[in-house]
Amino acid sequence: MKTRLIIATFLFTQLFYSQIKIQEDNLTIEYEKTKKASQFLGAVTNVRTKSKTIVQYNVKVRIEMIDNQKRPFDPNKFSLIDYQNKIRYRPIDVAYTNFTDKWHFIKLIKNKPEYKSLEKRYKPDIKDTFLDYEFEGVTNFTIPIKYEAYDKYKISFKNPKKVAHESYFEPKDLRKRNINLYFPMLKSVKSATPYYGNIKIEEIKFK
Repeated sequence: MKTRLIIATFLFTQLFYSQIKIQEDNLTIEYEKTKKASQFLGAVTNVRTKSKTIVQYNVKVRIEMIDNQKRPFDPNKFSLIDYQNKIRYRPIDVAYTNFTDKWHFIKLIKNKPEYKSLEKRYKPDIKDTFLDYEFEGVTNFTIPIKYEAYDKYKISFKNPKKVAHESYFEPKDLRKRNINLYFPMLKSVKSATPYYGNIKIEEIKFK
């Protein structure tokens, strides 16, 4: 009985400390796991990384609103810091799934687009909160994402052009979800630390 009690107490303590309360945003965050993200078509992420020096990681966290009500959730506050190279990365994709479907947070672009088909991604009234947080000696780094320039209803016999844009995400109303954050990292990096705003979530070691 005494052994069971010690084990139960240990598990409870681990669970308690793995959950972080973000009072100002009325939510809790719990780190789940990290793995390499599949780059095959049909994978959860819809951003492909083709570089031979970059690997894309899926960092999974559980978010829950403290009052159990749907509230706007802003994934732009997440970042991953590589202290070895003093670089702070932002997610290039954020998604959540259930057994049969997947949803992506809508990607927005920073600069006014040249193509009409990309205008729906340009919403300058939505703030990019990634830029609200700075870490001493660490440089913010954003990898531009390439979007198809042509509207899907337009027929072209040429290869569709792709335009690179610095991107961020439109907040979405959520109550509780497992969130998949996708970060591009140099293959040489052995560990990194995810943050929400300036609050540390967990130290991750890559396998």
